[in-house]
Amino acid sequence: MRRVKPWVINSTSALALAGSLIWVAPQLIDVSGWPSMPEQAAESLSAVGLSVEEVLVLGREQTDAADILDALGAVRGAPILDIDVPAAKARISGLPWVRSAEIVRHLPNSLHITLQEYTAYALWQHDGRYTLIDRDGTAIISVANAPPEMPVLVGQDAPAHVDALFTALDEQVDIRRRVKAAVRFGGRRWDILLDAMDGGITIKLPEKNVTDALSGLAALDAKHQLLSRAVSEIDLRIEGRLVVQLKDGYAPIPQQSRYSPAEREVRTDIRVVPDKELPKGV
Repeated sequence: MRRVKPWVINSTSALALAGSLIWVAPQLIDVSGWPSMPEQAAESLSAVGLSVEEVLVLGREQTDAADILDALGAVRGAPILDIDVPAAKARISGLPWVRSAEIVRHLPNSLHITLQEYTAYALWQHDGRYTLIDRDGTAIISVANAPPEMPVLVGQDAPAHVDALFTALDEQVDIRRRVKAAVRFGGRRWDILLDAMDGGITIKLPEKNVTDALSGLAALDAKHQLLSRAVSEIDLRIEGRLVVQLKDGYAPIPQQSRYSPAEREVRTDIRVVPDKELPKGV
């Protein structure tokens, strides 16, 4: 019996048309090294052709093709009806990048696997190592080094609260894009670090009403470019108060002569810590 070389196909989209599948822009990965089952067992089904000769995979971005085949647990030429689909699905779903998996037999000789993978959203620093996490805080896989474009989270309970933090930050795009790290304190609140892990701006967020606090900060920045000044720390922990600490060697921000009632509400009792009091017009 002539064996058909199997392929794993990775594509992000497929169209169902007239009962057949049209694979859009597939990436073909040669898995010709996939082991064959013993000849006698394969030949027993050759008359009807019900054996695995092809595996098609949708949604694979990060998961290695060889890992999928290993987790599938079937060799080329194996009886397709003998594959334990629920068990194979559980093994594939247990791979690090895989959120969920579906497996469908397409007789006589094809298996179709559809994956939903996690998307790495941040890097959790804990216990001396880095772990990529999804937006919902699910730990994906440990990595040796921190990707420079990915925000770093610190704190044992940080993953459980990351979605709420970035939901608030997403409303302030100019601040969000500058976040390099977020540190969780006492299981209650966050500090976020802008621009750099060292030497950037630290913003101390309150335990509650984070969205409102960031909105007030964004309004102040839009009016007076506070986040473009020589600021080392902004403390928003107390509602209605904003405490600003300048970098060493910099003078207080000059006083502004007028501001609107809305600005007065945002900037109630602004202070420069620890030296001089920041004029309220800033």
